[in-house]
Amino acid sequence: MIQQAPGAGDYESAKDTEQEDRYLPARMINEVVYCPRLFYLMHVEGQFEHNAETTDGEGVHRRVDARTDALAAPESEQQSASSDQPELGDDPPSKVDVGSSTTAAKEAVTIHARSVTLASDTLGVIAKLDLIEAKGEQATPVDYKRGRPRRAADGTLEAWHPERVQLCLQAIVLRENGFKCDEGVLYFNLTRQRVTVAIDDELIERTRKAVALARKLSDAASAPAPLVDSPKCPKCSLVAICLPDETNRCRARSGQGPEVAQIRLPTTPRDDLRPLYLNTQGLVVGRKSELLQVKEQGKVIQEVRLREINQVNLFGNIQLSTQAMQALLELQIPLVLHSHHGYFYGMLQGTGLKNILLRREQFRLADDPARSLQIAKALVIGKIRNQRVMLMRNHVSPPGEVLVELKRLAHKANRVERAESLLGIEGTAARIYFQHFAGMLKPGSEPLDPGAAL
Repeated sequence: MIQQAPGAGDYESAKDTEQEDRYLPARMINEVVYCPRLFYLMHVEGQFEHNAETTDGEGVHRRVDARTDALAAPESEQQSASSDQPELGDDPPSKVDVGSSTTAAKEAVTIHARSVTLASDTLGVIAKLDLIEAKGEQATPVDYKRGRPRRAADGTLEAWHPERVQLCLQAIVLRENGFKCDEGVLYFNLTRQRVTVAIDDELIERTRKAVALARKLSDAASAPAPLVDSPKCPKCSLVAICLPDETNRCRARSGQGPEVAQIRLPTTPRDDLRPLYLNTQGLVVGRKSELLQVKEQGKVIQEVRLREINQVNLFGNIQLSTQAMQALLELQIPLVLHSHHGYFYGMLQGTGLKNILLRREQFRLADDPARSLQIAKALVIGKIRNQRVMLMRNHVSPPGEVLVELKRLAHKANRVERAESLLGIEGTAARIYFQHFAGMLKPGSEPLDPGAAL
């Protein structure tokens, strides 16, 4: 049997950490061909955001990866009499009759293996192959894509360049594991079409260069420049992080790049997620599939979809199962714990930011008194100005001298040179604000809802 490559999955099967670090995932090579800056942001800085396309693609691969098979070693003749056909991107399962063993030349059986992880020691890459169609010594990788194939000028279907490189990389991995591989197949889930890609010398050379570029970028100190006016950018899930047009305009002003005619505004995502608050004592919260189940005395009183919430707040004595905690951590949904009266105990949250370069820069700033003071001044000035605006908008009759004093303190905060002085100004502004806070409460009879008093 073909053994799983070192570094498969969570790299638990690797023999040592040095060997693990040598392997680049094949999906990285797809991204470095698509956009070198995207590769750097995702795989060096660890930044990622979902959009509709990536979420849809996750769903496609979740179905493909539902089963993991072992791949038999390559043989010139297969002895089994029948084999299952693939269930995804092809006909329903059926049996193929190989024929009598007395036939002089036996017909090889096509074996299908899903979610197979193999590695190439020559290139130092590791690939998780969605599907392998193997017949004797011949193997064909089948890679699943969510979208549609490219249509050439003559109307024929062909693969996009990054996908051809990723498929070629899978073919190279298969060859190093003893198989013959002359072509690969891309299956496009949206259109239910298969596109065959020939593995030739030119494509192999492009793939090797892409791997070399990925290794070079992995050791780079900063991200490469963005693409210029590329149609790839608007639909990229990292466009709001990359800011290609804005970055290129700044580069142009410093003479490092071409002028940008127009800045394309990214689409602002809708945040339809809502927080979940539970304050009834004795509740038990568990998980059932993609739902959070809230039970009281063993009876389900509420079900909440995990994909529709952005935080969970528990007040008092409420139990939460381990399975529910794991689901919240996996989806990066914070769990906030309070006392019965609302005192904040703490928060359970996933690892979140994985960008070690950004973390290092944050600690450098914290150790730099001058730059730390500059950031603190901006926060305090904004806070004082907001206090002044709140009094002007909501106070029954805001005293003029108070508004003048808050404005003076905001200007004074901008000129301080010591953190201790800034703390004093912030405290003075807070004292003035809360001295007149009562004037923002609505007079008259006590409202039924305490929140309506504001």
